[in-house]
Amino acid sequence: MREALTRRDLLLAAGAGLVGLSAPGVAAAGGGGHARALATPGVARFVTEPGLSPPTMTVTTSAGPSPGYLFVASLNGPGQRGPTILDNRGNVVWFRPMVDSFAVDFRRQVYAGRQVLTWWEGTIDTDIGVGVGEGVILDQRYVPVARVRAGNGYDADVHEFLLTPRRTALLTIYSAVSADLTAVGGPADGTVLDSIVQEVDIASGRVLFEWHSLDHVALTESYAPVLDPFDYFHINSIDADLDGNLVVSARNTAAVYSIDRASGQVRWRLGGRNSDFTLGPGADFMYQHDARAHTDGTLTLFDNGPSQSTPQSRAIRLGLDHVERRAYLLQQYRHPAALESTAMGNAQVLAGDAVLVGWGTEPVVTEFGPGGDVRFDATFDGGAWNYRAFRLPWVGRPTTRPKAVARRSAGRVTVHASWNGSTETRYWRVLAGDVRSRLTPARTVSRAGFEAAIPLAGRPRFAQVVALDASRRELARSQVVAVRG
Repeated sequence: MREALTRRDLLLAAGAGLVGLSAPGVAAAGGGGHARALATPGVARFVTEPGLSPPTMTVTTSAGPSPGYLFVASLNGPGQRGPTILDNRGNVVWFRPMVDSFAVDFRRQVYAGRQVLTWWEGTIDTDIGVGVGEGVILDQRYVPVARVRAGNGYDADVHEFLLTPRRTALLTIYSAVSADLTAVGGPADGTVLDSIVQEVDIASGRVLFEWHSLDHVALTESYAPVLDPFDYFHINSIDADLDGNLVVSARNTAAVYSIDRASGQVRWRLGGRNSDFTLGPGADFMYQHDARAHTDGTLTLFDNGPSQSTPQSRAIRLGLDHVERRAYLLQQYRHPAALESTAMGNAQVLAGDAVLVGWGTEPVVTEFGPGGDVRFDATFDGGAWNYRAFRLPWVGRPTTRPKAVARRSAGRVTVHASWNGSTETRYWRVLAGDVRSRLTPARTVSRAGFEAAIPLAGRPRFAQVVALDASRRELARSQVVAVRG
């Protein structure tokens, strides 16, 4: 049963993927637009970036998806872990491998009016099965802007790293404390995980707000087994409502809470054992993730289930009548393959009322149109779990230079070109010649995928690649490389 799998089981299973994270990738020669895995199924290899071996995704449906790139960060499976940006064909746009840690909740956000990349980065405390880490912020050049730590002696957990317009970050924290668990059939001297929300000023690190589940939510609201420690609440998302109050999702009480940002009091509960709302047909949910409030007054979440309404996982949009205290199912998004996600997952509302769903422990990302039609569907080839998936616009301008490798085989020269993170490169121009300081244009091709393999006429001794934008203006040049082989 999905509900019997504990957070420790899940995090330790994901953390097992950390073994071998720093193993170097083995370059494999590839033809065409980009190099796919040749030695290890589900892993991409690149001639120009032999140290990168990201997991691959296969796009099975692409019928007019929304604009933007796909943002994911796999937790297990083959290849290296790390934040990854992909295009609609499943090609890597940017990848940063993690060494001795892993990334969760990777996305584009806004900080101080600028587009930035963010993720949680850290390791697992294997004694109690919680994440120990911090939030990371990078600018459009992929240069670090800030690392955001929890305050008051705590470590930030994996589940949320949300930036606010106030230049603050909302963080989730788990803290093991002693507690009397006899009310739920446990020992009088037991241990419980307190779920904590912190709002931290990014620049100063000062804690502006702190909320503890144990101060406001009873142990008896939980559906979780009484283990050591007892993870009775299991906070897994934080959002800000229209009125500035917080919306908190708790998997193990199967409820969403509205938290008064001034007093910390629970304003209302949606779902669970003590719901303040009557749930209409199909509106019930269990073990949910990623509860988000929207400007139209609706609320979306990822319903892991199983629930009375469905045995399979789904994303749902709910209408909330705060006067009559009723919740209505407005729409649901279920995968044609009837996926059942043990944990994790999210639902992102896109422009035009499309919805992108990340299926957590099911290695799938799906975009649904406003009518529920599947516009995009992709699968991690190695079966990787992914905490959340996002589709977002992004302009990446790396400070690094493009990479080039030139090889001669059977009397033919092929130049390989890539530029990790560049979103503005549309063409590759190859300069070649027999004198390093006097190279001339040899060929220009459209960019297709992470790495291009460009065959040349003749037998030049040196080569260089030039990245060009959509107007064929030069963006940057690689180093001049000698033709090998």
